[in-house]
Amino acid sequence: MEGNVNEYRERGTALIGSVMAVLLLSMLGTVSLNLATQEIESVGAARDVAVAQHLAEAGADLVVQWFHDPNAAPSGPAGSLFVKRHDLPEAGPSFFDEKGVSQFSGTTDRPDLLYDALRPDDDRILNDPANGWFRSLRSLGRVLKLKVYGPTRPGLLCTVEIAAGAAGMTRTLSVQLGARTIPPLRAGVQAGNGVVSRVPDGVMPLWLHWGDLKVKGDMNFGKIEELPVKTAQASVTGQSYAEMARREDRWLDIWLGGSALFSPSASGPTATLPANLYPHRDPSPGLNLDHWNYETMKQYAFLYGEYYGMDRNGLLYPNGIMETESGLTANEVLGSKSVGDHHGLVFVDTLDQRPPHGDNLGTLSLETEYAEGLFVVNAHVSLKPQGIGKSVPALSPPHEGASSLATRVPVQLTGMHLQGVLYSAGDIVFEGRPRVYGAVMAEGRVVSGSTTGETLEVWYNDDLRSGLLRGMPLVYVAPGTWQEQY
Repeated sequence: MEGNVNEYRERGTALIGSVMAVLLLSMLGTVSLNLATQEIESVGAARDVAVAQHLAEAGADLVVQWFHDPNAAPSGPAGSLFVKRHDLPEAGPSFFDEKGVSQFSGTTDRPDLLYDALRPDDDRILNDPANGWFRSLRSLGRVLKLKVYGPTRPGLLCTVEIAAGAAGMTRTLSVQLGARTIPPLRAGVQAGNGVVSRVPDGVMPLWLHWGDLKVKGDMNFGKIEELPVKTAQASVTGQSYAEMARREDRWLDIWLGGSALFSPSASGPTATLPANLYPHRDPSPGLNLDHWNYETMKQYAFLYGEYYGMDRNGLLYPNGIMETESGLTANEVLGSKSVGDHHGLVFVDTLDQRPPHGDNLGTLSLETEYAEGLFVVNAHVSLKPQGIGKSVPALSPPHEGASSLATRVPVQLTGMHLQGVLYSAGDIVFEGRPRVYGAVMAEGRVVSGSTTGETLEVWYNDDLRSGLLRGMPLVYVAPGTWQEQY
């Protein structure tokens, strides 16, 4: 009998132990399940935050693109928000008025621009799987609102606010954009000391299409009947003046600080100057030559582009470090293999890496067939293009008095040797017949290095008038302006 009691006690103890073990395992399972649920929720929340961040960055990137590419901006009145509305006497086109106030003046309640997915048309613009701005992010979430309005911090340009929905949750984020002060180039060719030929009494060694020619000095045009005539009836083509029976252009104006000189003409003396020729502008009323500040462009090169030091042999050194056998030729640095191979901003410094003056300018020799970029060369430039050049797409300027992109005519320019901007702190001496789409700017002279009557021919890119310099960011996300709302 006593044995049976002991056996029952042992069985009871084992049962209690088993029950306790089951309870403990159940508690551990419940805790683990709760932790797993919390972890899943945490991961989901982190995912939603990441989605919102991606969508917000996409919204900011999209608006930045509108500033840099007018073709990508919204059509109609909304698109005009991303074009500089103020024309300041000294600085040219600007997003800010003379008091530094941004052209974006709206608030979050009354924004300058609003797209709301509650409106079917706006929802298609934002989220349509085929054509919506954010179609590539559709698998992550939907954009609910996109606003652009005035900045809250003085000196900035605008605020971009975007609301996104993901997994039933909504996030609203905003950033503010600032604008870089990039001097526009309001002329196709600018020269500091006069554009003259080295041949006595020779004709001017360049032809310009689609823009202004500004020369601080005298200029010899040859026979007056060979000077291109400005007329609204001129054809908009990529033809060279050498191919025209009658030289004419819709946008060519010539501004001289000094006198306009002409060779004897078979038609006899002329009593009046052409209507598009404006001599004796210096010192009054002035030429309004654009100037690129050495220190500013150097800083931009370190931030956004490429910086090179230069030795007396014309070799270039990345980051200005003059190491043996690391020197590169100008062709290696500036040459482009094909159209679209854009180098961005390339800054070539003086011999002593100090602001340019008469004694610290070397000579850069560029002999490549084609170069594409924004080239700021603090040296004399010897331009001797090899080969026939490339065919590049271009847009003419808008009609005079208009700013609409619809009035700009697409043109294919053939035989181009340089696309972009060529700036020289000294002289530009050329041989052959270089052709440029963009602008040429020399603090010194632009001269021909031969006696065979060769010319430098330039087609002005009107985007430069608004400070749209490929390779330079026009606007940027201002640091410390990222804000999240839940």
